[in-house]
Amino acid sequence: MIDAKALGLELAAIVKAQLDPMAARIAELEKRLAEARSVPVSVAGALIDRTGSLVLTMSDGTTKDLGPIVGRDGDPGKDGLGFDDFDVSYDGEKTVTLKFTQGERVKEFAFTMPVVIDRGVYRDGSQYKAGDGVTWGGSFWIAQKDTSAKPDAGDDWRLSVKRGRDGKNGEMKQAKAHSPVRVGVPAAKET
Repeated sequence: MIDAKALGLELAAIVKAQLDPMAARIAELEKRLAEARSVPVSVAGALIDRTGSLVLTMSDGTTKDLGPIVGRDGDPGKDGLGFDDFDVSYDGEKTVTLKFTQGERVKEFAFTMPVVIDRGVYRDGSQYKAGDGVTWGGSFWIAQKDTSAKPDAGDDWRLSVKRGRDGKNGEMKQAKAHSPVRVGVPAAKET
């Protein structure tokens, strides 16, 4: 016959042994959460939404809507340029120039893109710009600044791809003809 009281006490001891570590972990997490809540919250970012309201993102991940921005509009025709006064030019390599014109006012902004341009094999005496890439000594090098120095002479160049070992001369073999593979159809037995 089963002693229900003894069985109940054994089960209680097993459950308690399993729950005690979880209870300790929950207490630790609650303590850390209380400490995190006591740390002052700061502004992590801000934006103006489509309705014109200033919205702050706080360091704890919450957002606060401060309402519409109230301020003075600019002077028409004096503080901005329209899209009809806009031109973009590209030098064919790394630089894009944005040009805004309104009457006699002209604003230009040039952006040099950090791209590598392959200039082929290094030529002694040639001038290279930062970002130009050349092949020299079987390796590929990228200029770190405007230079005419050889790729392995100083800090003007960074090794991008190192030359590998020469391979062995291989022997050409005729490819074997492959027979078709049958899937789902048993092969016919020879009789």
